[in-house]
Amino acid sequence: MRNRYLSAALGLIAVGVLLGNPSFSQTAMEKSLYERLGGYDAVSAVVDDFAGKLFTDPVVGARFFGMSDDSREGFRQKNKNLVCAVTGGPCKIISRSAAQTHGGLGIKASEFGIVAQHLVDTLNKFNVPEKEHNELMTIIASLRPDIVEVEDQ
Repeated sequence: MRNRYLSAALGLIAVGVLLGNPSFSQTAMEKSLYERLGGYDAVSAVVDDFAGKLFTDPVVGARFFGMSDDSREGFRQKNKNLVCAVTGGPCKIISRSAAQTHGGLGIKASEFGIVAQHLVDTLNKFNVPEKEHNELMTIIASLRPDIVEVEDQ
């Protein structure tokens, strides 16, 4: 009986120490970026808007020329799953790596910039808070070396 009380007391002390530690309580209590973005429905709406901008852009839209409606929907879904997964959501990535997907396409730095700007515009349209906006853009920026093959700027 005494051991049970001792174990319970040690457990409470450990929890107290962890919760009293600012770095633990801040990290443990903070929601994932996925949750802070609003979950799947919010990610889905952002990706749908963003993809629409890409498909109709006068420069990068040419990269999507000839895609069927079904292929465009597949593009949207792959990107929804990707954003969901990399922001801490429950989705599984259903596409190849960024390097495999974009390798050999000769994507220019200026095109990456256009795509990034469309994402910024979409995040602004949906009033994504600055912290989450910056976190997502940092993730996207980390993909640049796997996507850009031509430094044209």
